[in-house]
Amino acid sequence: MKFVIDDIEVIFPYKFLYKEQLEYMQALKQTLDEKGHGILEMPTGTGKTVSLLALIIAYLAQRPNTIKKLIYCTRTVVEMEKTLEEVRLVLKARKAEGLNDNFTAVGLSSRKNLCINQDVVNQKDRVDSECRKRTAEWVKRGQSETCIYFENFEKQSKDIIANLPNDVYSLNDLRKNGAFSIQCPYFTAREMVKKANIVVYNYLYLIDPAVSSLLSKDQIKESVVVFDEAHNIDDVCIEAFTVRLNKPILAEAINNLKIVESQIQNETNEIQDRLNEEYKKLIKNLENKPEGQLNQLVIPGQIRKARNFIDFMKRVINSLRKKLKDNSEALKTSHAILHHTKSFTEEIQKEGNLDIDSLKQCGERLSLLLNTLQIAETDKFRPLSSVAQFVMFLVQYQEGFKVIFQSNNYEGTLNEKLMTLACFDSSLAMKNIFTSFQSVILTSGTMSPIEIYPRILDFKPVVAKSIDIELTRNSIQPIIVTMSEDGTELTSEFTLRNNEDVSRNYGNFLLELSENVPDGLIVFMPSYSRMEEWARQWQKDKYLEQISKNKILFIESKDVNETSQKLQQFRQCCDVGRGAALFSIARGKIAEGIDFEGHYGRCVAVIGFPALNSKDTLILERCKFLEEKFKITKNDFIEFDAMRQTCQCLGRVLRGKQDYGIMIMADKRFAQKSKLQKMPRWIYKQLDQSRCLNITSETAITVVRDFFRQMAQPFKIADNSYFTQDTL
Repeated sequence: MKFVIDDIEVIFPYKFLYKEQLEYMQALKQTLDEKGHGILEMPTGTGKTVSLLALIIAYLAQRPNTIKKLIYCTRTVVEMEKTLEEVRLVLKARKAEGLNDNFTAVGLSSRKNLCINQDVVNQKDRVDSECRKRTAEWVKRGQSETCIYFENFEKQSKDIIANLPNDVYSLNDLRKNGAFSIQCPYFTAREMVKKANIVVYNYLYLIDPAVSSLLSKDQIKESVVVFDEAHNIDDVCIEAFTVRLNKPILAEAINNLKIVESQIQNETNEIQDRLNEEYKKLIKNLENKPEGQLNQLVIPGQIRKARNFIDFMKRVINSLRKKLKDNSEALKTSHAILHHTKSFTEEIQKEGNLDIDSLKQCGERLSLLLNTLQIAETDKFRPLSSVAQFVMFLVQYQEGFKVIFQSNNYEGTLNEKLMTLACFDSSLAMKNIFTSFQSVILTSGTMSPIEIYPRILDFKPVVAKSIDIELTRNSIQPIIVTMSEDGTELTSEFTLRNNEDVSRNYGNFLLELSENVPDGLIVFMPSYSRMEEWARQWQKDKYLEQISKNKILFIESKDVNETSQKLQQFRQCCDVGRGAALFSIARGKIAEGIDFEGHYGRCVAVIGFPALNSKDTLILERCKFLEEKFKITKNDFIEFDAMRQTCQCLGRVLRGKQDYGIMIMADKRFAQKSKLQKMPRWIYKQLDQSRCLNITSETAITVVRDFFRQMAQPFKIADNSYFTQDTL
């Protein structure tokens, strides 16, 4: 269908358009018109992605001097491929209307996802290094370890890009084209990104400083950047700037240095010539710098020579090792030890006789040296790179970071002490993105309360809007359960962690749900540890055995491949009418990226309140930072984070206006006013407060039965809830 929003003609690839989609596109166009940034929340399952693409592609076509490129960022490869198929759909519809846009869209992912050289692919976890061994600039063509796909790409790269027809190139398309033409899909995609009108890739290509530098030189200011499913974007930013070191990593970093040092000491003429040539280039770079830019991207004199740099990095590592040892002793009587970055930097400077400029540039110097020594397997040097990144961030940022020593809970080895350079300021990663691009759009189905994002990301949106949902029938039914049948409170509060009555009441409630919910039942719990504790109790009390009689039971694991297999089996059980229950984790893989459309998700139950551990040192320090800089209190942030995780889980149940499902929140804290206010409007609006708020599990089961009886009745979407070509 075809319609006009102000002065932009939009081609939409379907015969009808939801009111929510029109409202979303109008808000999006306003953002682009004002050449600013926006935050848009749109209910899940109402066609957010296709609406966004239809509007921006129309804008690209009709205002080519205002917007020249769309960069669409996703979190997963699955989402990337879905987005590219939506792009294909929109462009096909435009072509059917006689519009020949000559647009090219391409997806970019890692070597692992694009490589078609079987000798490399078979290396599995070593794909990156095996690829570099065959494609680095110093590899002599004709040797045994080369790549025919890359060689062909190098010979014909300009012709390849010039001759590729304007089209949509998914990862699968790139692999197929590469296999047919015997040319590298990965490097082809890298080259295509420069000229493509629409690019789809992972968040980290813009957010992570270790990755973003690969593409930064090809960025265009007149671009629209979209971060889809952006409700957790602050967490992604913080993780990208956080560096963790421990004793084994520092030991491996020393081993990395020994390998590099042995190569430097090699007296062969070839290696010495390369090192001398490298030194001359560094000196030339210094001479060519304008006087006012001498401190910018110039390798300092202390680490210009390779041997001096090795000695410098030894002093860095030894200083960090001493710090780790000293603080590990202190951790015997303390839960965690904190250092401000400024004082910590001064201490290691004094300890190792280290200058600030060399610390700032040691990462760049390491990359240059590994390249000069023609070391392709850079993944083996990750420990040394982590040390360089640690000290680079340490001296670069005086605010928003702290050095924290604590036991290593991440690997399950409590005796291993961890030294973390912890980032608390998510705005650091986004600052350059907001200034580098004309418009940045943050969008998701669950971003409420929207007003917190401009504060924690430190920017001013020109549009911040939450789109409501219009339903012909109440096809989603939120229910807040706070008590069991006997009136005992339902909660996952830490003080009641070992209360067997609470565990039994949850188990009994899930058993009743398994008896009354058809097809797919998905249950989200606060954490792996809590799920394991409850599961042991439910096993003991025979609840799991009884649930398994009603539905085949699957439990999410930490292993990604195992979880993927379980998801496939879960769907098969629903398809054959046996029904299935899936126990999952809020913040886990299933909560973030998996849709349970139709009969796969007739009920989502969040049992327990998925709050961050407010006693964790990293969480406490982040909350302190947010309160000091942005005036966001600890309780507000903890509640905000828990509710966005909850609503993200609940959103898995609705994947279209003809879909339907139950949304259950089973914890007394969900009924509190402060939590209800943090729900997206489109969920809160469907909550029948007289019948479904602050109720017992017994009443909830009655509501569930009534809901599915109602959903079994014949149904047709009301004509006034959408537009056709004629009505629009």
